[in-house]
Amino acid sequence: MSLVLQIIGILFMLTFMFVGIWGFILANQAYSQLRYQNYLLEKLTQNVYMLTCKKDEKASETANNKTSQDELNNNFKNDI
Repeated sequence: MSLVLQIIGILFMLTFMFVGIWGFILANQAYSQLRYQNYLLEKLTQNVYMLTCKKDEKASETANNKTSQDELNNNFKNDI
């Protein structure tokens, strides 16, 4: 009877070790995938932000150029 309990105990220990090791490996892989996903999302966010900054700069430059052009036209009309 004691031998049967020892064999069952050894089988349970081996099973839990196997499940524990594979669980750790899978958790480690999932963690690395999450880190990689966060890295990609951060790069995407940075690029979108840079695009919007460039768009805003271009819009303000266009507005500045337009006002400068209007001022030049007014000055030219006043000179004539």
